[in-house]
Amino acid sequence: MFLYEKDLKETFWKAYNGKGRAKRYQFECPIREGNADLVTVEYHGPTDSYQFNAFEFKREDLKKAFLQAEANLKYVNKSWIVIPMEKEKVINDRYLNYLKEKKYIGVIGVKDGGYYKIIYQPWFQKEPIQSQALIKVCMLNL
Repeated sequence: MFLYEKDLKETFWKAYNGKGRAKRYQFECPIREGNADLVTVEYHGPTDSYQFNAFEFKREDLKKAFLQAEANLKYVNKSWIVIPMEKEKVINDRYLNYLKEKKYIGVIGVKDGGYYKIIYQPWFQKEPIQSQALIKVCMLNL
């Protein structure tokens, strides 16, 4: 179990981006009021397309996580909530209908050792709104 949200974020990020999956990324990205915890730009070769993802990390207060993920939706293709794996049952018991309704919000569970699993796979939103903050993320290190 993660004692701090920071530990959850660092453990997930090390496993998720260990081989450079995200071409660009920014923690605390100002795509909305209050910032998204993490935004990534990822390239998918077979479809020759880029995907924008937003991530919200929460140990507790899942309602707040869903509100934040929903606020990120208009700017990204997929919005993710990253939680400790121990919360998987809560997601399946309480939030499955909400996730099906929202379509573009997904949930990832993380274990202490870095293993992560997609608990709920979201759909791909084709036309998110481009924001100045996302353009800056894309331009980092160029």
